[in-house]
Amino acid sequence: MRLLVEMEANIRNRGSSKIRDGKMIWHLFTDMDNQFVRMFDVFPPARVVEKAENNMVAIIKVPELSPGESFQPTAILRMDTTTRDWLMEPQLTTKTVLRRTIGQFCSMKQYWETEDPVIQKLSERIAESSNNDLTYTKIAFQLVREQVKLKTHLDERLGAALAAAKKEGDCDEHADLFIALTRAVKIPSRRVVGHYFRGRHEPEPHAWAEVFLENVGWIPIDPALGRFGTLNENYFSRIREGLVSERPTLQMKWSRSSPERPLIEENVTMSLYNNGQD
Repeated sequence: MRLLVEMEANIRNRGSSKIRDGKMIWHLFTDMDNQFVRMFDVFPPARVVEKAENNMVAIIKVPELSPGESFQPTAILRMDTTTRDWLMEPQLTTKTVLRRTIGQFCSMKQYWETEDPVIQKLSERIAESSNNDLTYTKIAFQLVREQVKLKTHLDERLGAALAAAKKEGDCDEHADLFIALTRAVKIPSRRVVGHYFRGRHEPEPHAWAEVFLENVGWIPIDPALGRFGTLNENYFSRIREGLVSERPTLQMKWSRSSPERPLIEENVTMSLYNNGQD
């Protein structure tokens, strides 16, 4: 499927003094094997760099903003997506890679409370019924789907411990609980944030997980939508979060001589396109 992704940011000075020396950090997309970004444009022209965890980021200089003024940069991505099954392509994992990956992606962080008593109890229960990482991962995936009632998008990200206690949450809570359950037994995992395209102009914000299995590699896991090891062509992956548990889509830095925080918003639209070019 060929997709046109249009992003518009809006930074408005709602304070009483000028905003100076502003810099905007905008996450555009991340490397994912089921999507290929054919071309992207950012206006005004920006420095686009690859940051941690294969995240592509635009760094934009924000002009001086007087009170009430706005700055509205845009980004346009043209990309191809496809349905892919990661479990069909196993790969050899060296002991060095496995040790490094466990060291980087198994620690407790905000939203992934691996030492919480409820998380510990659930992970122990899953471990009793599994004899390897793949089996554990499948049981954890199913447990999250059965125990966490899927809600519409919540205003606040609850995290794994609250999701386990309340037994409800949106895609964030499904991903976070799965990540906490796998990290609790030293199976590396991380979060992916992006959008899900259902044919409408405004895609749904979405989050899912990735888990690392020996001799398989990183595979996507989406407990909210019931996908294990596969993604279809409707997924657009923007940000990976594993070394940290949260990377804002859009960040703004400015001179501290301007104490008021500006209003920062983003609008994302998606549509099918075919320009007749390969």
